[in-house]
Amino acid sequence: MGSANFGFLATHDVRLVTFGGWAERYFRDDPPTAIVKLRQFAELMAKLIAARHAVYRDERETFEETLRRLSYDRIIPKKIADLFHLLRKAGNAAVHEAEGDHANALTALKVARSLGVWFHQTYGRQPTFNPGPFVPPSELVDATASLQEEIEALRCKIAESEAAIETARREAEEQIQVRETLE
Repeated sequence: MGSANFGFLATHDVRLVTFGGWAERYFRDDPPTAIVKLRQFAELMAKLIAARHAVYRDERETFEETLRRLSYDRIIPKKIADLFHLLRKAGNAAVHEAEGDHANALTALKVARSLGVWFHQTYGRQPTFNPGPFVPPSELVDATASLQEEIEALRCKIAESEAAIETARREAEEQIQVRETLE
């Protein structure tokens, strides 16, 4: 899975690129899922940082515990810890409450990108690394016009059906009158 915003992280761990790419892909159709993928991105990054500093415990340690330890040991600056926590909390809300709209997902994408740049500058030993501008996910498609056309077509079909029903009702009444007259 390629990514315009996260591709530079492949030198560290291809899973970072994969999670970022999935978040970009889900952005348009499923913002909560995009946010969940970014939470996974942030959790993996926190584990990679802990491992680089030989403080990674194991899979049973929660994301919050890892972040708390990285902050307490001053391995990550407070500003970076705050970005991690933002993605953790947004991801939890997306997972447990299905919360997250396009605005939240876009913010999460930008935050994750900022974390990725910081990570690459810090652990790739490239303090002047410039990834270029953030590339927004594809634009949302405004379906209003096509939906209006579809609604109008359905209204026409309903009107045609109602007219056919009315014609059939009149013909049935005429048949009844003809029958009564003949009797």
